[in-house]
Amino acid sequence: MPQARRQAAVIPYRIRKDRVEVALVTTSRGKGWIVPKGSVDDGERPRDAAIREADEEAGLRGKVPRKPVGRYQHDNGDGRYRVDVYLMRVTKIREHWLEEKLRERRWMRLPKAAACVRVELQRLISRLEDTIEVES
Repeated sequence: MPQARRQAAVIPYRIRKDRVEVALVTTSRGKGWIVPKGSVDDGERPRDAAIREADEEAGLRGKVPRKPVGRYQHDNGDGRYRVDVYLMRVTKIREHWLEEKLRERRWMRLPKAAACVRVELQRLISRLEDTIEVES
């Protein structure tokens, strides 16, 4: 069986009015909401790929811990992927970004954001407030 290809995803979050919000973006085809995610390039660390994807797909920059908050696998029509998921506390929201014409960016509270994403990410987003308290 071929080795899984590596991808990295980021869950960008901010705290507003004592509530955690997550930024999601539309898929490149505009069907549904996802977290920024993409392939890890040769020689690139997954954390760096996650940071790059947040900037390219959502125009977001921020603080990303060294270790992923989770990991999952999924099968696509063209193979199996292993995805490292990182948290990003957003410190900069760009008005214009690389994929702004392809994707919409929206901030959502945790329950709504969790309901919009793939099942593997729902648990991570639902528990985000607990995870952040541990980090702080």
